[in-house]
Amino acid sequence: MNTQPYDGFTWRQVVHGVWQRDVDEAEEAYSSLIRHYSGSGRMHFAITGHITLTVPTDDTESPAETAAYFDESVRAAWLRLRYENPTIASCVYVDPYLGRWQKRYETVPDEATQEAWLERTFQTVCNGQTGAEWANSDPPAPKEATLFVVKPPSGISFGEEGVVRRDLVLRSPHDVIDGIGTLQLFDNLISLVLRAVAQGPEYNPPTLDSSETSRLSPPFRVAANVPPALTPNQQRRLVEMQQAKEPTASDGVLDIGIPYHQGPLVPGKHQRVARTISPERASQLLNAVKSFGATVTHAFHAAIAMAIRNVHAEVSDPTSDAVVVRYTNYILRNERPRCSFPFHTPRHAAAVYHSVSGGKLAVEMTASPSPNQLEEFTRILIRMRDYYHSVRDDADHHALAPAIWTSITPQVPLPTGDSEGPLPIPPPNPKPSVSLSSMGVVDRIISPERGGISAYNPWVTGEELGTGLGLFLGSFRGELCLSAAFNEAWHTREEVDDFLGRCERIVFAWVDGLAQYGGYLGRYGPGSSVVYRSAAPIYLRR
Repeated sequence: MNTQPYDGFTWRQVVHGVWQRDVDEAEEAYSSLIRHYSGSGRMHFAITGHITLTVPTDDTESPAETAAYFDESVRAAWLRLRYENPTIASCVYVDPYLGRWQKRYETVPDEATQEAWLERTFQTVCNGQTGAEWANSDPPAPKEATLFVVKPPSGISFGEEGVVRRDLVLRSPHDVIDGIGTLQLFDNLISLVLRAVAQGPEYNPPTLDSSETSRLSPPFRVAANVPPALTPNQQRRLVEMQQAKEPTASDGVLDIGIPYHQGPLVPGKHQRVARTISPERASQLLNAVKSFGATVTHAFHAAIAMAIRNVHAEVSDPTSDAVVVRYTNYILRNERPRCSFPFHTPRHAAAVYHSVSGGKLAVEMTASPSPNQLEEFTRILIRMRDYYHSVRDDADHHALAPAIWTSITPQVPLPTGDSEGPLPIPPPNPKPSVSLSSMGVVDRIISPERGGISAYNPWVTGEELGTGLGLFLGSFRGELCLSAAFNEAWHTREEVDDFLGRCERIVFAWVDGLAQYGGYLGRYGPGSSVVYRSAAPIYLRR
């Protein structure tokens, strides 16, 4: 019997200057997905994080001097960030001697090696694009986390004059960092930039002398004190969850997905589109959902289900006899609040500390939009609220999370050497869905203003190489941002933007409908119908 089941998760120096540990199930899931899609030449779910920073200029120096000094401060801060969050410089690979995935960190033995790491992982982009534009231009997906500092054309700012603007874009494998961790990392970086700016020429980044290895992050199992084995009751729950995910074609309900352009078999460029919602409208939505004990996330996830149904109704075969359709998906749970000190803090931003819901999120609807969409939306909102709360309040979920990760990890052959050929590209999913990742109130993670540095437009996506859509929701400076990641092989920007618009119209038709009836719904709502008015559909029959 192994009396130390987590011994392999301890960081150890395997040879001089090289530290290594086993990966856990969450990290292995993302490593396996990267391997699964390696034949495409792209990195599945590669993290793209974005934030804009501005600093004011003054009469004591020219704008060019301010810009040059700010750029040097960001570079110094990136080096300091590695010292304080060293796991950002780690990578996952298959150890040929152990024959399994390992997370690896290499120390910096001398200044030349340190400079070489900076040259690889801190890169400047100055090609006339903004950071968001560059992120949509098929940027590289390095095997180690890399910070790209994009210099937009002069004069482009967020309504400010006399400022220097830099757009920071982080590109990283998802087995190194996740979405919330990326936002935390940006906040850590801003603090370090501010320190470098304040100290001026006297600022000296610390020496990477291997002492930073004491701050390497453990995997989720260790950070959250997950028991090494499931209890008999937890094992039964896991079996029940898996059984509930089995196809139920005999129940007479048609499972639906988002339409896509059929034909291409190889993923193309990952793309992102976004829509912003004003603070006033965001406040109205927040007040509306509060009366149902729901959140803005619940409301938009309800809208996603209805929008898919509406699109399906417009493009489906008119002779179809389907009466009830079903939207199926999952949700992600941020596990950082459940990690022990100090792993729940931004000191361990570069980690994969989230989980996937085990039970299937399924919403059934009539095949055609209901004549009373106010009532229909409210019913689905409550369904979403109850499902999210069931995952949030599940005391066993953190223990079940590793097994859930294992259940969705693709079985792929491990690499055996540099001469090995690429794996076959997975075929397109014929019935793709639309997921939603909520970043919450990002101001609680990243300070909008700090010591003269202003932050704008923070967002995160995962590289989408499938036929589905990955939606992201978050608020910053009072504005809501609803964005979508998609692959241009199967969707166009116009179609995806139209889908986001549908979701927004569905949500705010409900908000306005509640206001019209004074917020009173009885069970769900009044007998009168509220019809969503939408633009002519862009999705055409495939």
